[in-house]
Amino acid sequence: MKKNICPLALLILALIAVWGLSPRMASSTQAPAKESVFDRVLRTGVLRCAYAVYPPETIKDPNTGKLSGTIVETTEEVGRQLGLKIEWTAEVGFLDVFTGLKTGRYDAFCSGAYENPQRAKEALFTIPFNYGATRIFVRADDTRFDESPDAINDPKITIAHIDGEITQFIIDESFPKARHYSLPALTDISQTLESVATRKADVTFLQAGPARGFMEHNPGKLRILQKFPARVFAAPLIAVPLGEHDLKYLLDATIRTLQENGFVESVLQKYDPTLDSYLLVAKPYRKPF
Repeated sequence: MKKNICPLALLILALIAVWGLSPRMASSTQAPAKESVFDRVLRTGVLRCAYAVYPPETIKDPNTGKLSGTIVETTEEVGRQLGLKIEWTAEVGFLDVFTGLKTGRYDAFCSGAYENPQRAKEALFTIPFNYGATRIFVRADDTRFDESPDAINDPKITIAHIDGEITQFIIDESFPKARHYSLPALTDISQTLESVATRKADVTFLQAGPARGFMEHNPGKLRILQKFPARVFAAPLIAVPLGEHDLKYLLDATIRTLQENGFVESVLQKYDPTLDSYLLVAKPYRKPF
């Protein structure tokens, strides 16, 4: 005589069967892990770099498009040391740097974006390959700020800057009362100096190196407040996406090698023989005998 199985028992058995299968089903349908930038760079042998034109760190020949400069040559040497090809993928403005890192448009930003708390939320930065002083530029006949740069922090004073560039952060942090004269992100950096010379602004902040060409071609128009740098800051060589600690470590170790073997000092002196725009992180060790 057949025994009838109640509907409740059948339901319980069905649930047990589904429960037992569900982990195996989930594992079989689980998406493969996303390849990290570190793994892809090592697999392909290519580091895709975005850049921003900012002489003498990054110089772009207007006729050929060829890149040169302190950061370009150092990045290329990092690639050589690691057996990687550096592919200069895209020119970007400072406002767009981190968007491209997040979307995977490029693997790294290789033009020395300066680190600060806001930017640290957007990317990982390598160790500094040098330190740089941002100078205060004013018109040659303007003596209002000679005694103290505090006089710049005034609603009557206008400071020229490029959107997203470090000058904008200096204004917000140290001169919040001053007015902004903003230029688009991809504007040539010399236009901030031109803005002061033509009285569209009263002040701008810039390293001596990038300003050298303008000062030589426009003698007597501007001067530097030598006693008062606007900021002395660490200059990371490269920024990589958040979470890419292995890639950052790989780059850090290589940059440190280039500091210790003298490459960084030599490339800085090539573009600035006096080194008046830079402070070295570490000179190569030299025995006193």
